[in-house]
Amino acid sequence: MLNHHLNIVCDDVWQRLENSKRFGISQGEETLTDNLLLYLASQKLSTIKIIQTPKHKESIKGTDWEWWIGNSTNGFLRYAVQAKKLDARTGRYASLNHKVGAGALAEFQHKILEDYAKANNAIPLYAFYNHLDTPDLPKSWNCPLPLDHSKFGCTVTPLENVKKAISNKGWRTFEKIHSFPETVPLRCLAVCPNISSTSVLSGKTKVHRLGVEAKVYKNPWGWISEMGHLQTFEQMPQQYYDHELGYYPKRILIIDTSKINRDN
Repeated sequence: MLNHHLNIVCDDVWQRLENSKRFGISQGEETLTDNLLLYLASQKLSTIKIIQTPKHKESIKGTDWEWWIGNSTNGFLRYAVQAKKLDARTGRYASLNHKVGAGALAEFQHKILEDYAKANNAIPLYAFYNHLDTPDLPKSWNCPLPLDHSKFGCTVTPLENVKKAISNKGWRTFEKIHSFPETVPLRCLAVCPNISSTSVLSGKTKVHRLGVEAKVYKNPWGWISEMGHLQTFEQMPQQYYDHELGYYPKRILIIDTSKINRDN
């Protein structure tokens, strides 16, 4: 089931970071992202498609991921996502206030994410890669399902929570970020009805999700399927990507939730 595979990627990140600390072999954010996508791709699921955007301008500013999650009946929500890894030694996200670029042209990463999401009608999220030792494990979480610590391996929170953490001293920690009620395991974006349920058939074009008014999209599967053949960012469809802004995602992940409770 799709739910099963989303659980596995959370478990895998949790275990990789535990082994990284144990054996002294670093796992960077991009490596963890690639391994997560590699697992999903290797399962050859009919409900998941992964697109690598054009690479020849990889230095161009943008987001780590763009996620489209939903189905043809209820519509799709679009997420712009920046990934960050927990520093196992300090329990902090040290690079939340990271700048991209050099000199006067440098911009804060969270501002790039915000501008991209606003220009392209996406929900801005941060995805966190985590592992905690036993003494530091939380005793609760923001999910109605039973507490399962390995699902903290990959969690998400809205950009606004990250901006609050940046603005307040001592808030860039696992404990504080995960005290926000909107911080949930990755799988919740696909399986939690409070987040994933919309209704494109009702005529609604927007819904309130994760602190923002989010656009509900019709099924993007067809045009996203063609994205892997593009040679330049400028070829990406202008009705979905603001070329004047000039920010683009490194990877696109689409998840069809219509078979969420059935074997794939």
